[in-house]
Amino acid sequence: MIIAKQKRNENIVEYILYMWQLEDMLRAFSFDISKIVHQFDFPKHVITDIEKWYKELALAMKNEGIESSGHLMQLKELVQDLSTLNIKLLQTPTEKTYHELFNDALPHISEIIKKSDNTLKNEIDACLTGAYGLLMFRLQNKNISSDTKQALGTFTRLLAALSQKYHAMEKGELHI
Repeated sequence: MIIAKQKRNENIVEYILYMWQLEDMLRAFSFDISKIVHQFDFPKHVITDIEKWYKELALAMKNEGIESSGHLMQLKELVQDLSTLNIKLLQTPTEKTYHELFNDALPHISEIIKKSDNTLKNEIDACLTGAYGLLMFRLQNKNISSDTKQALGTFTRLLAALSQKYHAMEKGELHI
C-alpha cells in the first residue's frame, strides 16, 4: 500500500510492475492476507490499513475472476493509457528522442509479440511483459543472456521515457 502509492505518484511503469508482482504474490499465498501482513514491522494502526488494502486488492481480483492469472482492470486501463500516449508521442514530430527509443525497441517488441502468439495487446503491453519477465528472472536468480538483457534494455529505456511523459501529462505539463 505504502510503496504502491509512492510508485503511482513517481513512476507509473514501476507502479504497474509492482502491482503485477502483488497480484502474483496474492496468488502464491492463496489470498491468505495474514501470511503476507505478518512480515511487516509497522505500528498496529498501519498494519490494519495495510491488511485492509490487501483484502480490497484480493477481493477485486476475485470479483474480476483473475484468481489464477490476468491483471486487474484498473491496471489494464493504465496500460491502455500508456499505449495511447505512446501512439500520440509517435505522431508528434518534435518527439525525436522518443521516436528513437521506440525504433530501437521495435524489433524486440515484434519478437516478444510473436512469441506470445499475439496475446499481447500492444507494444507497451509487450514492453511491460518483457520488463516483468526480467524482474521475475532476477528474483529467481536465473541467468539472463546478453541478447535478452540488450533487448530488455531497449524496453526499459522506452518505458522510462514514457513514464516521464505520462507524469508530465498528468501534471498538465505535456500537451500533445
